[in-house]
Amino acid sequence: MEAVIRQEAGWILAQQLPSGAVVTAYPGRPKIVPYFAHLALYGLAAWGLSLPRVRAYLDWYLTHLERPDRYGVTGTVYDYYLERKSIGEGVGDAASTEVPAYSYDSSDSYAATFLTLVRCYCEASGDREWVAHHLPELELVAGAMLATLQKDNLTLARPDWKVKYLMDNCEVYQGLKDYAWLLARVRGYAGEARMPNGHLGAEGEKKVSKYAQEAGRYAALAARVKDAIQAKMLLDGGYCPAIYRAGLRKRPNWKKWYPDALAQLFPIITGVLTPREEAARRLYANFLRNYPHWYRQTAPENFITTLVAYAATLMEDRWRVRQYVEGLEENIIARGHPWPYHAAEAGILLLALKTYLAGGVKV
Repeated sequence: MEAVIRQEAGWILAQQLPSGAVVTAYPGRPKIVPYFAHLALYGLAAWGLSLPRVRAYLDWYLTHLERPDRYGVTGTVYDYYLERKSIGEGVGDAASTEVPAYSYDSSDSYAATFLTLVRCYCEASGDREWVAHHLPELELVAGAMLATLQKDNLTLARPDWKVKYLMDNCEVYQGLKDYAWLLARVRGYAGEARMPNGHLGAEGEKKVSKYAQEAGRYAALAARVKDAIQAKMLLDGGYCPAIYRAGLRKRPNWKKWYPDALAQLFPIITGVLTPREEAARRLYANFLRNYPHWYRQTAPENFITTLVAYAATLMEDRWRVRQYVEGLEENIIARGHPWPYHAAEAGILLLALKTYLAGGVKV
């Protein structure tokens, strides 16, 4: 598996532009989709690989924050198209211009997964200085994540898209937890800036207190989102993949792959459920009853996302994960990474392999 890790890490880096942005290679028209970029870079950060390149993306994202965007939300980032500057130059090289699409799939998930990526980077690099320096922008991102938070403690996908998705809200839970973690680390960083007598100055004491309070506030918000997911979205041996206007809950259809079946794994992937909880075991067992041979779907024509492999790794389903990775090597990696495999898939694969090779459940 070490060869796969090296190869996929290199392939992810090959999708990164000189600006720091990471490209999703849609057939015919490559595009910068921040959500997918975050998943791609999870894998590099998990292994502590090419961290300056991860930081370059973080910088790119923060320099592209909208204040506000077309929906009135501050702290979001649009998708971007790549346009050639002149005929004959390849898309994705230094001669390509990044052109905003003036839209994005979701305000909650883009922001939440960015904050999770920042935590991954900070854990791997120990670079609390970067976090402290960019705290004002990170606060804007956290605000964008919560811009559509409703009274029931669930978020809408976007101000104009009045749907509460299970996947998005699981990612918001994780993003809130990770932002609380970051604030706690910045509190420690501020606390180290002591006066010559070894004591914090009045300003330092204020900062430490503020960061501690904010960390507690975001941790409490995370708990409320988790409680809302469990109270509002859990039903019929699974979770409703979406809640529509007027509280209409969509029951999970296990035979419908997206979003219904895939969404069932997100409480496990994001930590809403811990792998050793009975609820997580039942949920994964239901998934296997409906998709017992998911690990065989590694060809471009029937490809199943690496997110399933990551969930399976967390659930210690090691045999199926091994079979899946072997299939990917033969059908995807050896064939030059054909679509629908893209950088985000490679990043989640690296994340899964990190957990797999650690030999246990990610804590």
